[in-house]
Amino acid sequence: MKFTDICFITLDVLRLRGFYEAVFGGKAEGDEVHSALKADGLYFIFMAEKTDVFYYEFTHGMSNTILSFNVDDVDAEYQRLQALGVQMLCEPTTHGWGARSFQCKDPDGNMLNFRSPPKE
Repeated sequence: MKFTDICFITLDVLRLRGFYEAVFGGKAEGDEVHSALKADGLYFIFMAEKTDVFYYEFTHGMSNTILSFNVDDVDAEYQRLQALGVQMLCEPTTHGWGARSFQCKDPDGNMLNFRSPPKE
């Protein structure tokens, strides 16, 4: 497992990614729904607040940041964590940008995202 990024949930992806582009340099890839900026091996992800996966949770008291981890097999990781009694927020889903992921909460309510990047 590898810590890969921090994701910011925002009402304005383009505005927030522009700020981080100016602060850290570089050019983000993506659009007004999902963008990513690589800075020294770490990614800043910018996600629109009102997506099918996140809208309900983020309008009901959760933080607007997500800690993300890449795993080899997201479905196996889901099964492993579910067996440990971890509070799942959704089942593994394949997104339009090709990644497959699921989200869960730690005991304090922080969101964790586990993802398998798209196959090249």
